[in-house]
Amino acid sequence: MADMFMTGSLVIGAANVILSLALLLVYGQVYRHAHSSFALALLLFAGAFLAHNALVVYSYATMMPLVPEAMGPYILGIAVLEAAGLGAMAWTATR
Repeated sequence: MADMFMTGSLVIGAANVILSLALLLVYGQVYRHAHSSFALALLLFAGAFLAHNALVVYSYATMMPLVPEAMGPYILGIAVLEAAGLGAMAWTATR
């Protein structure tokens, strides 16, 4: 059962990488046109999320056997909530 939660976390983490990359591209275009400090901050924010999620995917893939079984549902919950937040940001950024 723990492998199922961790595999789900890995899949959602990969989706978070894609969402973060999409935000990075959108905010990059905004900064290219506006050159404002707020747009630059959004660009850095998206870059930090991209780095974070790439590290999460790598760490889950390489250290899955070391994660205690009881932590699986919590890690999955965190990944789902982060995906919801990134999805909401991507949705509003493209409207």
